[in-house]
Amino acid sequence: MAGWIKKDTTVQETKEMEFDNQSITKTDAYEVTVTEAYLKESAAEQSKSVSLVISVETEDKEVAKTYFTIMGRDGNTFYESTYKGKTVKKQHFGLSTVNSLFKIALDKEIFDVEPSDTKYSQWNKEDKEMEEQSGDGFPDLIGKKVGVCVQMVRKIQGKDSSEYPEIAHFFSVESGLFADEEDSNRRKLDRWLNSAKEYKIIEEEVKKSSSFGKKAETKDGEPAPRKKWGK
Repeated sequence: MAGWIKKDTTVQETKEMEFDNQSITKTDAYEVTVTEAYLKESAAEQSKSVSLVISVETEDKEVAKTYFTIMGRDGNTFYESTYKGKTVKKQHFGLSTVNSLFKIALDKEIFDVEPSDTKYSQWNKEDKEMEEQSGDGFPDLIGKKVGVCVQMVRKIQGKDSSEYPEIAHFFSVESGLFADEEDSNRRKLDRWLNSAKEYKIIEEEVKKSSSFGKKAETKDGEPAPRKKWGK
Protein backbone atom coordinates (compact mmCIF):
# COMPACT_ATOMS: atom_id res chain seq x y z
CA MET A 1 0.00 0.00 0.00
CA ALA A 2 2.90 2.34 0.69
CA GLY A 3 4.98 1.37 -2.31
CA TRP A 4 5.03 4.92 -3.61
CA ILE A 5 7.32 6.11 -0.82
CA LYS A 6 10.76 6.78 -2.26
CA LYS A 7 13.84 6.60 -0.08
CA ASP A 8 15.91 9.77 0.11
CA THR A 9 19.12 9.31 2.09
CA THR A 10 19.86 13.03 2.02
CA VAL A 11 16.90 13.81 4.27
CA GLN A 12 17.44 13.70 8.01
CA GLU A 13 14.64 13.80 10.54
CA THR A 14 14.98 16.07 13.54
CA LYS A 15 12.77 16.18 16.60
CA GLU A 16 13.56 19.83 17.13
CA MET A 17 11.07 22.10 15.41
CA GLU A 18 12.10 25.70 14.94
CA PHE A 19 9.41 28.34 15.10
CA ASP A 20 9.74 32.09 14.76
CA ASN A 21 7.84 34.82 16.57
CA GLN A 22 4.90 34.40 14.18
CA SER A 23 3.92 30.99 15.49
CA ILE A 24 0.36 30.40 16.63
CA THR A 25 0.34 30.95 20.38
CA LYS A 26 -3.18 30.00 21.46
CA THR A 27 -5.11 26.74 21.57
CA ASP A 28 -8.07 27.31 19.23
CA ALA A 29 -9.60 26.52 15.84
CA TYR A 30 -8.20 28.41 12.84
CA GLU A 31 -8.84 28.82 9.14
CA VAL A 32 -5.48 28.28 7.46
CA THR A 33 -3.72 27.76 4.16
CA VAL A 34 -1.47 24.73 3.71
CA THR A 35 2.04 25.99 2.89
CA GLU A 36 4.11 22.77 3.09
CA ALA A 37 3.41 19.05 2.77
CA TYR A 38 6.47 16.82 2.52
CA LEU A 39 7.67 13.37 3.59
CA LYS A 40 10.43 12.83 6.15
CA GLU A 41 12.17 9.58 6.95
CA SER A 42 13.60 8.82 10.36
CA ALA A 43 17.35 9.24 10.70
CA ALA A 44 17.44 6.59 13.42
CA GLU A 45 19.39 3.50 12.44
CA GLN A 46 17.24 0.54 11.30
CA SER A 47 14.06 2.61 11.59
CA LYS A 48 11.61 2.63 8.69
CA SER A 49 9.48 5.36 10.21
CA VAL A 50 8.06 7.97 7.84
CA SER A 51 6.28 11.19 8.76
CA LEU A 52 4.26 13.66 6.75
CA VAL A 53 5.16 17.21 7.70
CA ILE A 54 2.38 19.77 7.35
CA SER A 55 2.89 23.52 7.69
CA VAL A 56 -0.04 25.96 7.75
CA GLU A 57 -0.48 29.72 7.92
CA THR A 58 -3.37 31.90 9.10
CA GLU A 59 -4.49 35.14 7.47
CA ASP A 60 -2.51 36.94 10.18
CA LYS A 61 0.64 35.10 9.05
CA GLU A 62 0.74 32.95 12.19
CA VAL A 63 2.16 29.50 11.49
CA ALA A 64 2.14 25.95 12.82
CA LYS A 65 4.16 22.93 11.74
CA THR A 66 3.50 19.33 12.79
CA TYR A 67 5.06 15.94 12.07
CA PHE A 68 2.48 13.16 11.59
CA THR A 69 3.72 9.56 11.80
CA ILE A 70 2.24 7.58 8.93
CA MET A 71 4.57 4.57 9.12
CA GLY A 72 6.13 3.21 12.30
CA ARG A 73 9.66 1.98 12.99
CA ASP A 74 8.78 -1.37 11.42
CA GLY A 75 7.55 0.29 8.23
CA ASN A 76 3.92 -0.61 8.86
CA THR A 77 1.00 1.79 8.87
CA PHE A 78 -0.36 0.15 12.02
CA TYR A 79 0.78 -1.01 15.44
CA GLU A 80 -0.41 -3.89 17.58
CA SER A 81 -1.85 -3.64 21.07
CA THR A 82 -3.60 -6.02 23.45
CA TYR A 83 -7.27 -5.49 24.26
CA LYS A 84 -9.10 -7.91 26.56
CA GLY A 85 -6.48 -10.54 25.95
CA LYS A 86 -6.63 -10.20 22.18
CA THR A 87 -4.05 -8.65 19.88
CA VAL A 88 -5.56 -5.91 17.73
CA LYS A 89 -4.10 -3.75 14.98
CA LYS A 90 -4.54 0.00 15.25
CA GLN A 91 -3.73 2.59 12.61
CA HIS A 92 -1.12 5.16 13.61
CA PHE A 93 -2.93 8.26 14.82
CA GLY A 94 -0.85 10.46 12.52
CA LEU A 95 -2.02 8.51 9.48
CA SER A 96 -5.65 8.87 10.54
CA THR A 97 -5.19 12.62 10.96
CA VAL A 98 -3.51 13.26 7.61
CA ASN A 99 -6.07 11.08 5.88
CA SER A 100 -8.72 13.48 7.16
CA LEU A 101 -6.74 16.35 5.60
CA PHE A 102 -6.53 14.56 2.25
CA LYS A 103 -10.24 13.77 2.30
CA ILE A 104 -11.17 17.37 3.06
CA ALA A 105 -8.74 18.99 0.62
CA LEU A 106 -8.53 16.43 -2.21
CA ASP A 107 -11.39 13.98 -1.58
CA LYS A 108 -8.84 11.15 -1.45
CA GLU A 109 -6.70 9.31 1.08
CA ILE A 110 -2.94 9.79 1.25
CA PHE A 111 -2.05 6.46 -0.39
CA ASP A 112 -4.33 7.28 -3.31
CA VAL A 113 -2.09 10.23 -4.21
CA GLU A 114 1.32 9.75 -5.82
CA PRO A 115 3.94 11.98 -4.16
CA SER A 116 6.07 14.24 -6.30
CA ASP A 117 8.78 16.85 -5.88
CA THR A 118 7.88 19.73 -3.61
CA LYS A 119 9.72 22.58 -1.89
CA TYR A 120 9.89 23.28 1.82
CA SER A 121 11.99 25.10 4.41
CA GLN A 122 14.22 23.43 6.98
CA TRP A 123 16.16 24.83 9.91
CA ASN A 124 19.94 24.67 9.60
CA LYS A 125 21.31 24.29 13.12
CA GLU A 126 24.84 25.24 12.13
CA ASP A 127 23.98 28.39 10.16
CA LYS A 128 21.00 29.24 12.42
CA GLU A 129 18.73 30.01 9.50
CA MET A 130 16.01 28.48 7.36
CA GLU A 131 17.09 26.80 4.13
CA GLU A 132 15.04 25.94 1.06
CA GLN A 133 14.88 22.19 0.39
CA SER A 134 13.08 19.94 -2.06
CA GLY A 135 11.92 16.34 -1.79
CA ASP A 136 8.96 13.98 -2.06
CA GLY A 137 5.68 15.46 -0.93
CA PHE A 138 2.24 16.57 -2.04
CA PRO A 139 2.25 19.89 -3.92
CA ASP A 140 -1.47 19.48 -4.66
CA LEU A 141 -2.11 20.30 -0.99
CA ILE A 142 -0.23 23.60 -1.15
CA GLY A 143 -2.60 26.55 -1.16
CA LYS A 144 -5.60 24.54 0.06
CA LYS A 145 -7.69 26.25 2.72
CA VAL A 146 -8.73 24.05 5.63
CA GLY A 147 -9.65 24.35 9.27
CA VAL A 148 -7.26 23.18 11.98
CA CYS A 149 -7.59 22.56 15.69
CA VAL A 150 -4.34 23.77 17.23
CA GLN A 151 -3.27 22.55 20.65
CA MET A 152 -0.50 24.48 22.37
CA VAL A 153 2.14 22.21 23.89
CA ARG A 154 4.44 23.02 26.79
CA LYS A 155 7.50 20.76 26.85
CA ILE A 156 9.34 20.62 30.17
CA GLN A 157 12.87 19.26 30.60
CA GLY A 158 14.09 19.84 34.13
CA LYS A 159 14.21 23.62 34.64
CA ASP A 160 13.88 24.31 30.91
CA SER A 161 10.63 24.56 29.00
CA SER A 162 9.47 25.43 25.50
CA GLU A 163 6.10 26.01 23.90
CA TYR A 164 4.89 25.31 20.39
CA PRO A 165 1.63 24.79 18.45
CA GLU A 166 0.60 21.29 17.41
CA ILE A 167 -2.10 20.51 14.82
CA ALA A 168 -4.53 18.09 16.46
CA HIS A 169 -7.32 17.84 13.84
CA PHE A 170 -8.43 19.09 10.43
CA PHE A 171 -11.94 20.17 9.45
CA SER A 172 -13.78 21.73 6.53
CA VAL A 173 -13.94 25.52 6.64
CA GLU A 174 -17.14 25.44 4.59
CA SER A 175 -19.13 23.11 6.83
CA GLY A 176 -17.19 23.11 10.09
CA LEU A 177 -17.28 19.30 10.00
CA PHE A 178 -14.48 16.78 10.39
CA ALA A 179 -13.86 14.31 7.55
CA ASP A 180 -16.67 11.72 7.23
CA GLU A 181 -18.70 13.52 9.90
CA GLU A 182 -22.44 14.05 9.47
CA ASP A 183 -23.99 17.29 10.67
CA SER A 184 -25.64 17.15 14.09
CA ASN A 185 -26.08 19.19 17.24
CA ARG A 186 -22.95 17.49 18.66
CA ARG A 187 -20.27 18.54 16.22
CA LYS A 188 -16.79 17.21 16.87
CA LEU A 189 -15.33 20.70 16.46
CA ASP A 190 -17.60 22.10 19.19
CA ARG A 191 -16.77 19.21 21.50
CA TRP A 192 -13.05 19.68 20.92
CA LEU A 193 -13.23 23.43 21.60
CA ASN A 194 -15.15 22.81 24.83
CA SER A 195 -12.66 20.23 26.10
CA ALA A 196 -9.33 21.59 24.81
CA LYS A 197 -6.80 22.66 27.43
CA GLU A 198 -4.74 25.84 27.27
CA TYR A 199 -1.58 23.69 27.19
CA LYS A 200 -0.81 20.02 26.77
CA ILE A 201 2.07 19.34 29.15
CA ILE A 202 4.88 17.02 28.10
CA GLU A 203 7.51 16.27 30.73
CA GLU A 204 10.74 14.66 29.61
CA GLU A 205 13.36 13.25 31.93
CA VAL A 206 16.68 15.05 31.80
CA LYS A 207 19.47 12.62 31.08
CA LYS A 208 22.26 13.00 33.58
CA SER A 209 25.79 12.29 32.47
CA SER A 210 27.71 10.11 34.90
CA SER A 211 31.22 11.02 35.99
CA PHE A 212 31.97 7.45 37.10
CA GLY A 213 35.23 6.24 35.63
CA LYS A 214 36.19 9.69 34.33
CA LYS A 215 39.37 11.41 35.43
CA ALA A 216 38.96 14.80 37.05
CA GLU A 217 41.08 17.51 35.45
CA THR A 218 42.49 20.79 36.62
CA LYS A 219 42.01 24.04 34.72
CA ASP A 220 45.27 23.39 32.90
CA GLY A 221 44.03 20.03 31.66
CA GLU A 222 46.30 18.01 33.97
CA PRO A 223 44.81 15.15 36.01
CA ALA A 224 43.57 16.38 39.40
CA PRO A 225 45.07 14.88 42.56
CA ARG A 226 43.27 11.72 43.67
CA LYS A 227 40.78 12.41 46.42
CA LYS A 228 40.52 10.23 49.48
CA TRP A 229 37.60 7.82 49.51
CA GLY A 230 34.44 9.58 50.69
CA LYS A 231 36.14 12.98 50.96
